[in-house]
Amino acid sequence: MQFHLNANPFVIAIAGTWDPPLPRHLALFKEFARYGKKKAFNPYVFIFYPNPLNHRHENKYKDYFDLDARIELCRRSGLNNVVVVDLRLEDLGLAAGDFFDLLAQNTGIQLTELWMGENQSLGGGPQGFQTSRNECLARNIKLRILKNSFLVNLDKDSIYRDFNAGKFETVAAITGYYPTYKLKNDMLINMHDGVYEAKLRAEPFNSTNELPVTIKIMEGRLKEMQRPAEYHWLTLLERFEA
Repeated sequence: MQFHLNANPFVIAIAGTWDPPLPRHLALFKEFARYGKKKAFNPYVFIFYPNPLNHRHENKYKDYFDLDARIELCRRSGLNNVVVVDLRLEDLGLAAGDFFDLLAQNTGIQLTELWMGENQSLGGGPQGFQTSRNECLARNIKLRILKNSFLVNLDKDSIYRDFNAGKFETVAAITGYYPTYKLKNDMLINMHDGVYEAKLRAEPFNSTNELPVTIKIMEGRLKEMQRPAEYHWLTLLERFEA
């Protein structure tokens, strides 16, 4: 018996932390998926997790969505190919060329096209975004620059303020989602300590099957709680005790 792999080698990619999930992100995912289908390309989403900035800011940026929830969000948008990029502190000094080399070395992916924000960069370099542009040109990677992508940072600034203050209803009115996490055996959640009104869910974005609960997070860990086996997800509604 022989298997002859004939995978689509034409890979397009888009990269980010994707947290919190903004309406702009969801619209971009849908456009990206449609474009890949139209061009017969294989679309990939790169998720930087945990947030690379946390290496320099003592875990300042908590998870609005954990990694599992972000992957599920990609799938709901029609994007099933996800590469998780786990950057260590020492990796922050790498350049864009190192990123492309390590991507090919670890995954075998050679990019055909890359979508990037106007001020986005993939690693360090003396010219920031221009360094990524030069590397794409040298590697024959078509670079699509996303116009008005700077607006994402403005949206995030406002959302982070409300998120850190525990104003989840305000944030959910903008994003369409409350903070969401997959429950794991280690009970770790990268979230502010406190007591929360929450709901257990069987599925992350489906409120059909859910249970109201009160939970406590201490030192980034969910305190022991009883839950039916079929409930694997946690959605936070309100923090009422810091």
